[in-house]
Amino acid sequence: MKRTRIFFMALLALATVSCSDDDKIIDNLFETVESGAVLRTVKVTGGALDVLDTSATTTVEIEEQDVENGGLLSEVRVFVNLTDNTPDATTTTSESILTTIPAADFSSGPFGLPRGSFSATLGEMAAALGIAPGDYNCGDAFVLRLELVLTDGRAFSSADVTSTVQGGSFFSSPFQYTVNLIAPLPSDDLYTGNYQLTQTAPGIFGVSDYQDGVYTVTTIDNTTRQINNVPFFPAFGPFGPTNIQFQFVCGEIIFIPGQGVSGVGCNSLISNGPAIINATYDLANPDDSDFTIHFTSDETDDCGTGTAQATIRLTKV
Repeated sequence: MKRTRIFFMALLALATVSCSDDDKIIDNLFETVESGAVLRTVKVTGGALDVLDTSATTTVEIEEQDVENGGLLSEVRVFVNLTDNTPDATTTTSESILTTIPAADFSSGPFGLPRGSFSATLGEMAAALGIAPGDYNCGDAFVLRLELVLTDGRAFSSADVTSTVQGGSFFSSPFQYTVNLIAPLPSDDLYTGNYQLTQTAPGIFGVSDYQDGVYTVTTIDNTTRQINNVPFFPAFGPFGPTNIQFQFVCGEIIFIPGQGVSGVGCNSLISNGPAIINATYDLANPDDSDFTIHFTSDETDDCGTGTAQATIRLTKV
């Protein structure tokens, strides 16, 4: 008997979907593999959590299916681990059990199959690994791995499925979920309003990319802002005006790439983009009264003179 790596799907599920590539895969399962089971993803909320909020919660709803339409379900074990994406990667953890969901906690779903869910806060995931704020940071991620245990003693998890089962339009059974740690701003109104813009470090040719003046900064989304209607290259034109967009990402203020003015270039288009070293902001207590944005002037070296690391300063008025 072949070891089960793609799981048998019951006839009830076949009746709920139209003919597709997934149907052909299911037909093959009848002929080639031992009957197994899947945990189909129904819904995931909280796939990204505020790194500063230990009460921020992720919830995963799943549907179990086996050859007996859920009759073999014993329990689902949920494990957690940390992926340290910081440059120094100093936090090392070992996967730990987070919770166990017994069959009794599942209820019949719309297709007669067992449905259940689990929730975990950022603080609970950290506690299960024995870590605290500072051990994990913005940009890191918690990884939740599910293990399905059947009444006959067999167990299935992420190592037992192929890419088709993990992400197919019908199966959607990855047995594993990534919860990214992000840093949303406390308010969409933060870093908005009227600001005095001053270019404090010049761009290419030793001149300002943007004309000093008072401009309005508006919200694009929670972490993206736009400075509206700023004249470009005042020493040579000015040209434009243009809009300048930047983002607040995990403590850094990042200039969005590819920002130029149509028709302004030496060979193609002069555009500005992210700096080599970004300006920073305080994650815990962001101050929008005065801040700087570093950027690369002529990021593609369209003029052949080399790029320049430039800076603008914004002071609320």
